[in-house]
Amino acid sequence: MDTYTIYGDLACREVIALTTTLVAKGLEFTVVEEAASLSFALATRSGQDHGPYLRTPEGFVLSGLHAMLDWLERLHPEPALLPTTPVRRTCARLLEDWIELWLPLWPRRSWATLERLGRHLDSAGFLLGSEPWRPDWLLAAWLEGDVLVHDHARAHLDRQAPRLVELGHDLLHVDLRRTPAVDDAIPISLLPVLGELAQDYHAYLEGNQRALKDDADQVTLDLGLGRRVLPVRRGCEQRRIEIGCELALLDRFVRRDVSRVLDPVGAWHALRLPPAIEASDPSDPRSL
Repeated sequence: MDTYTIYGDLACREVIALTTTLVAKGLEFTVVEEAASLSFALATRSGQDHGPYLRTPEGFVLSGLHAMLDWLERLHPEPALLPTTPVRRTCARLLEDWIELWLPLWPRRSWATLERLGRHLDSAGFLLGSEPWRPDWLLAAWLEGDVLVHDHARAHLDRQAPRLVELGHDLLHVDLRRTPAVDDAIPISLLPVLGELAQDYHAYLEGNQRALKDDADQVTLDLGLGRRVLPVRRGCEQRRIEIGCELALLDRFVRRDVSRVLDPVGAWHALRLPPAIEASDPSDPRSL
């Protein structure tokens, strides 16, 4: 079997997410610590100046966690780690971006957020219901790489949200033989999580889109902790555009079904805003 190579630190949450995804898909891989002698070559071939990097069996070098995971999903669609039904797929995309791009920035809000996530997983099993999907692997990677490494955090979650402590272990032993979807429902307990996502991250996305459109370099928000000045992030806008493009391809009646789930919790408006930057394909690899 062809082998993938990951260049990066095994303790890094992005590398944890990559390795667990490759394990879930049954793919062979090796991990090489990224050394200074490799960094320049990897950065040149991937188009990004920081890792981790993924070298494919064909010789491409990819960077950016989202691009690497999407590449793996396209080339190795079984077992599927992203839902195909529109409501759950859109929710999966929203959760992925929130977990990867937003949660690590807000440690002062993390306890309440983590406890809410723990209650949801206690009720639903995984983020989108009884079966795990890619956001679950990203959540577990963030927990293992950034949260549970701190003794006080592990002790707190052991008491208040033990399901989060167990999530990584559970994903390693889950049966990924999918049953055909009979509906496109999400758990009721996910709605408060989506509401928090909308209140925080989607408020930032709206401000970020305006700032990019106005050629500004800062976003000012009050998310309950006083006014904060945050940098403009083109990557967040790119990801918002990608979700919007997927939605635009849906039949209008299907798109209406998605909006009926997301609009009441405030997670729809940001997805409808026009692009503030030129859309590009972040997964376009450069040959090694």
